Amino acid sequence: MKEQGMKDMVKDMGKKPARPVEHAGTEAPQRGSAEPGDKRRVLREVTRQLELGGIDYVIGGSGMLLGLGLTDTVGDWDIMTEASEKEIRAALAAYTIIDADGPSDLYRSAYKLRLDGTEPEVEIIGGFAVRTQRGICRLPALPGTGGGDLRIASPEIWFAAYTLMDRTAKAERLEAYLHEHGAEPSALAYLRGQPVPEALAERLNRLPEQRR
Repeated sequence: MKEQGMKDMVKDMGKKPARPVEHAGTEAPQRGSAEPGDKRRVLREVTRQLELGGIDYVIGGSGMLLGLGLTDTVGDWDIMTEASEKEIRAALAAYTIIDADGPSDLYRSAYKLRLDGTEPEVEIIGGFAVRTQRGICRLPALPGTGGGDLRIASPEIWFAAYTLMDRTAKAERLEAYLHEHGAEPSALAYLRGQPVPEALAERLNRLPEQRR
């Protein structure tokens, strides 16, 4: 799916993009380690800069599991977006940004950036994608529902992602959640159109769809 088509799909699933302002990316973040009870402080600071820059995003990984009540531990924050690397670097100009990944046989994302000095660590994943034996499976920054004050990613997307990355325990946790609560039909339809392995395709087909 082309970049603009991916962005349109994200918007169609109910997320409104943030409104840009004139001085996005220039507001200096506060440094220092987060207190144990305030691990979201650094996330709030980063996402505020993204919103000021008009960048649409969702929280994936363990942050999404936290929002769904499936974990109480977050080692780092994974922020997913379909924005370009140039847009991200402009919005987060107040941070020191490090390229987080080199060449990989598994990951085929457009880019992965780490914000230096953040604790818990914050990573930005643009155009998330994983290589499978059947091709490149693109895992867009689709929004999920729930999550409280966290703008969480689609659990369907991350069920697929964790399965493809062999994160078995987290994949099974999400699979059980989706069997209990139902899966978003449009997210399932998207994943069924991706080159996922047959075993994952069968598991996706067994998920019940949410009732409208």
